Amino acid sequence: MARRIQATETSLEIIESLEELQGATMPEISEHLGLANSTIHGHLSTLMDKRLVVKEGNQYHLGLRFFHYGNVTKQRKPEYEFAQEHVEYLASETHEGANFCVEEHGQVIVLNGASSAEDPAYDIGNVFDMHITAVGKAILAEMSDEQVSEIVAQHGLPAHTDDSITDEAELFDELEEISRTGLAFNDGEMLEGLAAVGVAVKRPDSSVLGALSVGGPSYRISDRKLREEFPEIILEAKRRFEEDIESFYHPS
Repeated sequence: MARRIQATETSLEIIESLEELQGATMPEISEHLGLANSTIHGHLSTLMDKRLVVKEGNQYHLGLRFFHYGNVTKQRKPEYEFAQEHVEYLASETHEGANFCVEEHGQVIVLNGASSAEDPAYDIGNVFDMHITAVGKAILAEMSDEQVSEIVAQHGLPAHTDDSITDEAELFDELEEISRTGLAFNDGEMLEGLAAVGVAVKRPDSSVLGALSVGGPSYRISDRKLREEFPEIILEAKRRFEEDIESFYHPS
């Protein structure tokens, strides 16, 4: 196992605390992390020198330099540029929320989202366990059994609601069905009352770029909508997205 640098971990924990607390004073950060003010002060000074943290009054906040880093990471793979158009297509055709997510470190992160309501599933940058989301399960279904087991070993199968999958054998059974149909469903597994359908989006070489999903509150989405109407729409979005990717790799 590679050697871990404690000072780096502390700086990153401070950054995560500022995100979680939405800004904080030095004593608040100290209490949150259980570290001395003198330790926190040194790390904050360094982070401010590097323009990663700003101080407003007595409170520290994440700096806008993270916005630059976020844009860089979002543009790292050129195929990502096509995603927003197809997310917006899904949202307009269904009048529900839609997103495009990618897998990183065994979790899914929302790269593009479109929703008329406040919903964490469609907020750009949010990170979720894979087994509780339609996009996550769509991507898992494209992985080998060994890769899936490694992710389960790393993150476990925590229950987010009473409907979450918590058994690895049950997860594999569902992934087998997703592989057969190409459609993944989340019916109250991430948040009670939230339903969604997802599909994997692939490059011409069949490698997975990410996944699209569309969904919303169960009271508004009947089972017929979720399993009959929305699949037709999302499969069309997938087709269009993959055509754009094909054109990028093999322009006519």
